[in-house]
Amino acid sequence: MKKVLQCLMSLEIGGAETHVIELSKYLAKKGYKVVVASNGGTYEKELVEAGVKVIRIPMHSKKPLFIVQSLILLNRLIRDFKPDIVHAHARIPGLYVSIFEKLYHFRMITTVHGKFKINWLLKHITQWGKEIFVVSEDLKEYLIDNYPVEKANIFSTVNGIDTVRFYPSDESDIEYDIIHVSRLDQGTSNTADMLITYAQESSVNVLVVGAGSELKKLREKSTEIYNINFQGSTNRVDVELRKAKIFVGISRSALEAMSMNIPVVLSGDYGYMGIMQPSVLDEAIKNNFTARVSTMLDYEKLRQDLDAVLKMDPELFSWERDFIQNHYSISKMSEDYIKVYENE
Repeated sequence: MKKVLQCLMSLEIGGAETHVIELSKYLAKKGYKVVVASNGGTYEKELVEAGVKVIRIPMHSKKPLFIVQSLILLNRLIRDFKPDIVHAHARIPGLYVSIFEKLYHFRMITTVHGKFKINWLLKHITQWGKEIFVVSEDLKEYLIDNYPVEKANIFSTVNGIDTVRFYPSDESDIEYDIIHVSRLDQGTSNTADMLITYAQESSVNVLVVGAGSELKKLREKSTEIYNINFQGSTNRVDVELRKAKIFVGISRSALEAMSMNIPVVLSGDYGYMGIMQPSVLDEAIKNNFTARVSTMLDYEKLRQDLDAVLKMDPELFSWERDFIQNHYSISKMSEDYIKVYENE
């Protein structure tokens, strides 16, 4: 069975990170020898428990010291592990992996999880693999429009959701009205900031799950607001989702909430789509439930939708789990990759 090295920036909360974790666990069960290299984080333990080897390489930073360390450690890992496939999941890991591709003669594959910032320099240092996966149709269009790639080398997959773990909760589990799960960095924390205002203006209880550079500021801002809790990171998002009536956020976490039949409000720094209903599914699928190229995030729209969805009958969202099971399973995602892995 093939040896596969997965390279990404970190193993903290995030859609790309969970994507790699679920794929790696599935591959390991199928008999592949899998190693995951990253700067580490919350999800390391889950991989280790699944029999996947984890190696720390600081591919999360462009600082010169980390670049040198990453290249030395990655070279050593590839030399010793001798992977058949090296699969990169972000711009920095992709660049590093490409440096060693010809030296060690492995097959390089990349997955595009989001749109990269583009300028002349960044466009020319971005390296794609022999095959490129995208998790949504708008990312395929982005690739074709901005990079010299062949359509025939682009493959589609989904963000596979563990529907066994993310199952509907009992009312007795509920402690909060609203939950928001996200990285809390610059550029990914505006919804969390707006939820502080919403909590301050209402009596609803809000739970925010996630870590990042903005967490300290957000906690300080909400110090005297009793009904919002910035919990920090967790490797058991399913446990936290079970505590709330409504999910606010985007991407993989939104899909996980839908697997639990939790009403979803799509709101993120990329854009705003509002209450998730069958009438907006086609647009959500196209942008991978990120609200990209939708309307801009706006507090007044968010407030109105939260007021509305908190009054809606939960049965109106009973279609969500069937949709996830039919279209966003881990097996579908992983088998999409395996077909390409095995096609020499």
